[in-house]
Amino acid sequence: MRRVALLTIAAATLPLGCAHRQPVSSHDTIVSVDGWSLTVVNHHWLDVSIVLISDGQRSRVGTVSATRTETYELPARTITSGRVIRLEANPIGSNGKLTTDGLTVQIGQHVEWTLETSLERSSVAIW
Repeated sequence: MRRVALLTIAAATLPLGCAHRQPVSSHDTIVSVDGWSLTVVNHHWLDVSIVLISDGQRSRVGTVSATRTETYELPARTITSGRVIRLEANPIGSNGKLTTDGLTVQIGQHVEWTLETSLERSSVAIW
């Protein structure tokens, strides 16, 4: 009975710790049931600003420090109705940028974008 009570409390308080668009600890893969998650693995030597482009509107996701990995929880509204999205990486202090091809992401999926030192060699995966 005590175990059931502890599980009930844990289940009730778990959503309180989740916030949209907040980075979580590096190397964790979290798939949200209320939206989707984006992990950016930055192998670039510069900090990189990440932008989400959806229906022509640009939304800043965050900044990933050089040689670091960040995971962001993003809301479902950015991918509803079969929207095709694009991700844009802007290395801070550089004129170059990288924009992905169109991506179709479903609720609950995880996107991992690996940025290489030479941005044109970067890759994206969805699962």
